[in-house]
Amino acid sequence: MIRGYVAGFGESGIRVLDVDDGHMTVRPGAAVADSSYLALSEDRRLLYAVLEDADAGQVAAFAVERDELRPFGNQPTGGSSPCHLSVHPSGRFVLSANYGSGSISVHPIDDDGSLGERTDLVQHHGGGPVRGRQDGPHAHMVAADPSGAHVLAVDLGTDAVYRYRLDVDAGRLFADGVTSLPPGTGPRHLAFHPDGRHAFVVGELDSAVHVLDLATMDPGAAVATLPGDANQSNHPSAIRISDDGRFCYVANRGHDSIAVLAVVDGPSLRLTTTVPCGGEHPRDVVLADDWLFVANQFSSRVTVFRVNAGTGTPAPHGSPVATPSPSCIVLR
Repeated sequence: MIRGYVAGFGESGIRVLDVDDGHMTVRPGAAVADSSYLALSEDRRLLYAVLEDADAGQVAAFAVERDELRPFGNQPTGGSSPCHLSVHPSGRFVLSANYGSGSISVHPIDDDGSLGERTDLVQHHGGGPVRGRQDGPHAHMVAADPSGAHVLAVDLGTDAVYRYRLDVDAGRLFADGVTSLPPGTGPRHLAFHPDGRHAFVVGELDSAVHVLDLATMDPGAAVATLPGDANQSNHPSAIRISDDGRFCYVANRGHDSIAVLAVVDGPSLRLTTTVPCGGEHPRDVVLADDWLFVANQFSSRVTVFRVNAGTGTPAPHGSPVATPSPSCIVLR
C-alpha cells in the first residue's frame, strides 16, 4: 500500500491518501486553511506545508503518527502567498517560496522536527513583459540541486532561476548566479534529471519546458507541452521526471492533459503525446513506480494512471476519488 497526503486549497485542509494497487481512498488528516504545497522530511516522519495566505503566509509542521497528523506549530514566512516549500538535504532547514511578495524564506528545523524562527528572507526584484502576471517578482519554487551545493529559486515574475548557497550554520542564503529565460517564459517549477547535471524548467506562460545545464546554468532548447493544433489558453503547473530519466511529465491546465516528453541524448526533449488528465485544472502530478497521480483542483478529484514502462504513456486506472480543491500530492 502507498500512503500519501493531499493538500486542499481553501478550507478543506490536508487529507490522507491511501492507494492499494491503484485503488484510492481519502480521509481527513489535518484541519488547516490554504495548504497549497507539502513536503516530507527524508525519514517521512514529518510533514511540512505552506499556508498560502495573501497577507501573511505561514509554514506549518506536522508529526506523522501512524494514521494521524499531529500539528507541530506554525511560523510566518515573512512574505505573502507562499506556494512551494522543500526540505534542504541537510535536514536542518525548510525553504519556502513566497509567490505574492517574490521572496524566499529559510526556517530551521529543531531537533523535534518543529520549525524555529525564520533565519533569512531573500527578496527578488524586477518583472517581465506579461501584464498582470509579471508586474513584479513571483517566486514559485525553491529546492536544492542534486549535489546539495546550491539552492535554486524559480521566479515566474522575473523570468529567472536564481542560484544560492546556503550557510547551514547561520541559515542564510548567499547569491551565486542567476539564469535569465526568454521574456514571457513565466518559469513555474523545475525537476532534476537523475544524471545530476540537468534540470527541466516548465514555463507557465509559454507552455514549454526549458533544459538547464546545472554546471553552467545555461538554458538550452525549449519544447512545447502542447501539440501543434492546440489553441486553448494553457498554463502548465507541475513537472516530474521518471526515476530512470527517460520521460518527463507536465500537467497542462487549460488543455487539461498530461504531456509526455521523451528525454533523448543531450539531454533534450521530444513531445510524444498528451493524455487527458481526467479532470479540470491539474495543479500537481506525482509518480510512484509505474503509477501516476493527478490533483485536479477545479474538479476536486484525484485521478490515477498506470504508466507503460516502454512508452512512458499513462493510461487511466480505477476510479477517481473526490477531495476538495487538491493542489499538491506527496507520497511516503
